[in-house]
Amino acid sequence: MNRTKFAVAAATIAAALLVASCGPTTGAAPGQRAAFAPTAMPSANGTEGGAAEFARFVGENGTAEQRSAVIGHVSKVARSVSQGDHRNSYIATDLPQSDDATTRAVINAYLAWAGPADDAVMLVLYTAAGTVMGAVELGSWRNPASTPSGG
Repeated sequence: MNRTKFAVAAATIAAALLVASCGPTTGAAPGQRAAFAPTAMPSANGTEGGAAEFARFVGENGTAEQRSAVIGHVSKVARSVSQGDHRNSYIATDLPQSDDATTRAVINAYLAWAGPADDAVMLVLYTAAGTVMGAVELGSWRNPASTPSGG
């Protein structure tokens, strides 16, 4: 990854973490409501099955970094009820906290697993204690801004 793309990715993560710590986001795309990061992992039926499917996918298709971040660490994967034209996704981990590399690996693994048709707008990651470890608006990850080549 060139420096410009890395800087954009790091800035996106930092901004998302700041926004998530403040409650509702105000950066919703035009025509969409602002996303909200619940302060605790929502309960939902089938979250463990989703986590097993996610880990299996990452084990078969993920990079070494993604496998290290996901396998054995993700305990639940849940989706919110429909919020108009989108949903939010939530991932519970056994991690006490996360660093940028781990967060990036989980997000990129989720995007590969969910596929381009996924309607999740925000992905929220939770620590072992059930508190928000980070939240990102997925649109910026699906369609990164174009950067000049040669960086």
